Amino acid sequence: MRILLLTTHLNPGGVSRYVLTLAHELKRQNHSVWVGCAKNSQWLDVLAKENIPCKIIPIDTKSICSHKIFFSLFALFSFLRKEKIEILHANTRVTQFLSFLVYKSLGIPYISAFHGFHRKSLERRLMKFEGIKTIAVSEAVKEHLVNDFDIKSEKISVVYNGVNVEEFKPHKFSKNDYDFKDTDFVVGILGRISEEKGHFLAASAIKLLSYKYDNVYLAISGRGKLEEELKTFIKVAEMEKKVKFFDIEAKYFLDIPDILVVPSKHEGFGYAIVEAFIKQIPVVGFATGGIAEIIKDRENGLLFYKYDELYLKNAIEEIMTDNALRCRIIENARACIAKFTMEEMAHNTEAVYKQAFS
Repeated sequence: MRILLLTTHLNPGGVSRYVLTLAHELKRQNHSVWVGCAKNSQWLDVLAKENIPCKIIPIDTKSICSHKIFFSLFALFSFLRKEKIEILHANTRVTQFLSFLVYKSLGIPYISAFHGFHRKSLERRLMKFEGIKTIAVSEAVKEHLVNDFDIKSEKISVVYNGVNVEEFKPHKFSKNDYDFKDTDFVVGILGRISEEKGHFLAASAIKLLSYKYDNVYLAISGRGKLEEELKTFIKVAEMEKKVKFFDIEAKYFLDIPDILVVPSKHEGFGYAIVEAFIKQIPVVGFATGGIAEIIKDRENGLLFYKYDELYLKNAIEEIMTDNALRCRIIENARACIAKFTMEEMAHNTEAVYKQAFS
């Protein structure tokens, strides 16, 4: 099959990781794969290392009213014919509109993948750009698409994101390499620093724990627009000695913490949860969206049900102090990994492509 994966950019983030992982695995399964994106993308070198061809288009916009979408359409015409592309797989709002225009112009079927939750609007309900078939990365996202945007349930396939298990298995570092002691209990949070990801809640929970435990620390990996505001928050709370910031790859960062927290207010899937499962790190997550689908409370992780620092603090403390619970969670989490591999994701995505053709 000859496939063009479309995204606005390949900068660090969940959608970009999805595109790169899927492109890698589809190629490994002998499909011909291209990635279309804007030229100012930080991860273009990853495509080059994988020998996955990239079609640069001027799609660096977030607005479906932008002229850049039509410039991208014209830039694709000759490429699509030359490479005999059979299916488009769009991963952002603007590339879904672009794929819709290609479909109407050239008849090439397209798949629209939805990776999270979007603000309700009349415009989205009227112009869905859901594709011939629609992919949702979790049942929660599928429910959102049906209820909020009137996309037909039978049109949507849930395909969970996949992780390269072999990439995350090795342990290259330990917390000792980053000036933590063996007796320190390190709580990690991984991801873009933004309001919805819960960094402020995590810092507040560590503040509460620090009143009782001198050896509890928070390790943060990620960048984002609220980074300076978060650092100010930590300074005002007099938590600077309890919090350390890192800017390293997830597979290396996850060698550091004793527990991972995922306190997102909204989460379509949650890559970090599966990656922690592979690293045999217990996870505490807020009971919402894709988090509650991956984590089965008290089986393969711990959920907290009220978005409050005290509830998060109590969940962290329970794993700290209950070794039997901790061991059971780690063992059960290991058994769940097969559901979230890149091989499984590519296999299920290929099935959606075939349905679109039929």
